[in-house]
Amino acid sequence: MLVPKLTAKPELAVALSVELPDTRPLGGVAEKSVMTWSAGTTELTGCWKGTGLGGEVKECWMQSPDSRFTGVFQLTNDGQQQFSEIVMISEHEGTLAMRVKHFDTAFKQWESDDGVGPVFPFVEIGEHFIQFEGLRYELIDGVCHVTLDMKHGDAVQQVSFVYSRDQ
Repeated sequence: MLVPKLTAKPELAVALSVELPDTRPLGGVAEKSVMTWSAGTTELTGCWKGTGLGGEVKECWMQSPDSRFTGVFQLTNDGQQQFSEIVMISEHEGTLAMRVKHFDTAFKQWESDDGVGPVFPFVEIGEHFIQFEGLRYELIDGVCHVTLDMKHGDAVQQVSFVYSRDQ
């Protein structure tokens, strides 16, 4: 599955390019998809702080020279860290996806060393949002709203996070 090509607009500031394998039978130039997202001049890159999961959350995003995005997440309750995550938005198994690794306070992974951890495949992008399967980031008036579908057995619960820029 190829990620659709998206046209960058001058007012959109964050870009992610992913080289995808050439899937045409006769070969040729590989498809290149570009994902661009921002709300006006407010980019996803940088640090955000807010609330979610019953505590204080902080998330910081940076873009690498090869256009991958890497983020870190931290949840604290009553001044104590509960867990952290390392997150990457990049190509995964031929499509764009967000991948997550969780760590406890002793920096032990929740997932096995060879396990990928949760993967959220890319669904669509708009001027003020990016949608992955089970995860949505949306910028509204400079505030970042994140909605996560958390699975508990067969049940799915929607969890919300609300972030503002960490100045």
